[in-house]
This record gives sequence, structure tokens and C-alpha cells, in this order.
Amino acid sequence: MFSTDNTRRGRRSVVALVLAGAAVLTAGGSAAAGTPVTAHRTYGADRYATAAYLENYASRDTAYIVTGEKFADGVTAGALAGQPGSNLFLTSRGQLPDAVRKVIGYYRNVVVVGGADVVSADVVTWLQQNTRARITRVEGRDRYETATRLSATAFSPGVSNVLVATGLDYADALSASAVAATTGVPVLTVPGTSIPESTRLELLRLAPQRITVLGGEASVSRDVAVDLQQFTGGPVERIYGDDRYQTAVAVSKRFFGPGVPFVQLASGTSWPDAIAAGAKAGRNASPLLLTPRSCVPQFVNLEIERLRTRDLQAVGGDASYSQAAAKRTSCEAGPKTYLDELAAPTGNARFLGGNVTMAGVFYPRTVAFSTYAPTNSSQELPNGEYRTWSLGAKRSRFTTVVGIADGTTSGLRSRVQVYGDERPLGTYEVSVGNPAVIDLDVRGVDNLKVVTTSSARSASDEDGATVFLGDAAVN
Repeated sequence: MFSTDNTRRGRRSVVALVLAGAAVLTAGGSAAAGTPVTAHRTYGADRYATAAYLENYASRDTAYIVTGEKFADGVTAGALAGQPGSNLFLTSRGQLPDAVRKVIGYYRNVVVVGGADVVSADVVTWLQQNTRARITRVEGRDRYETATRLSATAFSPGVSNVLVATGLDYADALSASAVAATTGVPVLTVPGTSIPESTRLELLRLAPQRITVLGGEASVSRDVAVDLQQFTGGPVERIYGDDRYQTAVAVSKRFFGPGVPFVQLASGTSWPDAIAAGAKAGRNASPLLLTPRSCVPQFVNLEIERLRTRDLQAVGGDASYSQAAAKRTSCEAGPKTYLDELAAPTGNARFLGGNVTMAGVFYPRTVAFSTYAPTNSSQELPNGEYRTWSLGAKRSRFTTVVGIADGTTSGLRSRVQVYGDERPLGTYEVSVGNPAVIDLDVRGVDNLKVVTTSSARSASDEDGATVFLGDAAVN
């Protein structure tokens, strides 16, 4: 079991992002406002410009320059580039990209990570001729030794923790970079089934109070975890999930509590964007969560809700991070056309958009009917609230989960009726904890109408007077 201490440090100021998207709805009658349904996306023309866009231009002390062609140096450098005043830039082997050249002159220190085989002498020469920075190169005989030498430049013996991940893949180490930067500890990598001599020597020097292994036994073997025990007087913990996405969530749960200022999203299969995103997350004392390119798994969406952040950023253009994923479209939902993508509906309902959790399931693409009308006392609402969508007789099925948000305390109940061209298609009774699944044949239907008739609602709280249609869509 992992200890429950929260190692997140509130040691950085955060510049709030302006988030695009639908109105934000709360997840309960008395809960705080929910997280933004849409993530603000940041990306450039290529991986080099994207990393440069993530720079914290308000604090330029040390720039870490790593190859943008291989992942190994970047995942360990991210732990240092996520420190206050530091930033991470990617480069091609032979020439510093224009996006980096434009800003690198503002830095007092530049650390080139890796040997001349990954960042050439020509890059260093350009830096020497065009900046006033103190330039150093940190390199080892391999990726593992490079990681140890980076650690030696920044950490003294007695560190509180060392994060250990495989150096043969990038996903687990990406999650480590944000945590390491936030908590001020190094990231070291191993081949998976052994501990390199350079890593052993650095662990002896660091004498950590504990060691945390990221990833399952397929990534860092049980024997390696046992061997690591000799380097610390504290525990050797392991944090992992069934895949890279669940591992990132497990890391977030272990090290970050609700109320983080920022959550960074990146594709779990696009390491260049994720390397820069991890450093950015670290500078904001916040986690990095990984998702597939085109959707967000349910457990990642639920983790975002647990974190209760107000600033949500996704890194990458359409090729690496789609707009659907930025909208937190659930991977479990499958391909469909959401009602929020159709023309605005007509009707008398106070109509809202946002997200909701019902019966423990998170629905990111949600429309909602509010029956709220300010009065001084509770009242019955015998008449229905309705909205009508034009389908143009071009759709085959209408699917949604309709219900009341978890945590609603108003006692709201609602009868939900669905009509196709004024012909009744289905009637459903819903209450807190008892949503209804709707799956209806709408072939030939021109106008789809949804009517909610609600009762026992709160007279003073709109949160307690809202009926949600989770992931409402047509096929």
C-alpha cells in the first residue's frame, strides 16, 4: 500500500488559461463547479514549435535542450526542466529550430542534454555565438548514465524520493517527470531487468529516503525492485496500472489531491508533445494525464473530476491530439454525432451544456434541461420543459443516459419523454442514482423532441433542478 502523504507543493504561481467550450455545470446539488468540459489545446507547426509554445516566458533562467528525435534524454530532463525558472526545448540533431532560436537568447544558462550523436557540435557552436548564456553539455555513455549525470547536477544526498522507470519506453517516465518536478526529486531509468552500474553509483550518492518504481513488472522487474531496497532505508513502492493510461492516473492519485491549479493532457503515443507537457505540468505543480489521440478513457475523465481543477490543457495538433479528445469524448462511447454538434434546438427549456457524473459514470458530452425558476418556496412543475432537434430524417438511432447528477440533494425526480415527429417513442422515470438508458430507433424521424416533467425540485438552487442527457447522440 502507498502512504497517503500529499507531496504536492504549492510553490509556483500559475497563469490561468482561458478555456473554450460549453457552459460548466456542477456535478451535484451542493458541490463546487465542475471541471471544464473542453480542454484548451496548445500546439505548433511541429514538435519543436509545440515545445517552445509551452515555455514559461515569465521565468527564463535555465533552458534544457534535448533531441526531438529520441525520447530517452527528454523524459529524464523533464524532471529538471519542470523546476521554477526552467524550460524544455526540443531540437533536431544538426540545427536548432527557429522557434527555439527566437527565445533562447533570453536564458542565462543552457544545458544541452546528450552527446554529439543526438545534439551536434554545430548546435553548441550556434549557441556560443548567438547567446550570452553559460552553456554546458550533460552526457553519458548511454541513456542511463546521462540520467544519472543530470541527477548529479541538481540533487544532493538525502533526497526524499527517487522515481525509477524503464528506459526502454517513455510512457511511465512521462508521468514521473511532472511528479519529480513538483516534489523536487530526480528520475532515473533502468533497462527493466537490471540496474546499470552508473545508476547504482548515483543511488548510493543520493541515499534517498524512499524509492518509487513506476510501471508494472513487465516494465521494471520484481528482481530490480527488490535490488533497489539496498539503496534506501525507507520503502520501495510500486505504482502502476493495466496500461500507460491507468499508470498515469495511479501516479496522479498517489501524488496529487483535489484542487490542483492545472491538469495537463497529452497523447500516450506522441512522446515529443508529452515530454514538453510533463515539464509544463511540473512547473504548475500539477499532474500529466495520458490519453489516446481521439478520446479519453472513463477512468481518466473521472480522475480529472477528482482533481477538481479549473485549468485543463491538451498538448498537440490534430495529428496527435484530436478535438474530440480535447472535448473529453469518452473512449467507451464509440463513434456518434453528439447533439451538441447539431444545430441549436428549439423549445421552451432552459437549455444548458456541460458534463455530469451519474451513478458513478462520467459523461463529458452532455446537454441538460434546467427547470429552475427563482421562487421563495418549493413547488410542483406539472408542465413539461422541451427541446426539439432537427434530424432531417437522416439518422437511425438516438442514444443517451438521462438522469440527475450524483450528489443532488433537492429530491428532484423527472419523467422524461421522447417523441419523433410528435409520435411517442419512450417514457422514463429518473432520480438521483437511478438514471435511464435510452436507445431508440429514429429512422425517418425529422424532428426529435425531448420533454422533461420534474417535481420536488429545490426552489433556490439551479444545481438541484437540472435533468441531464449524458452523451446524447444520434447515429
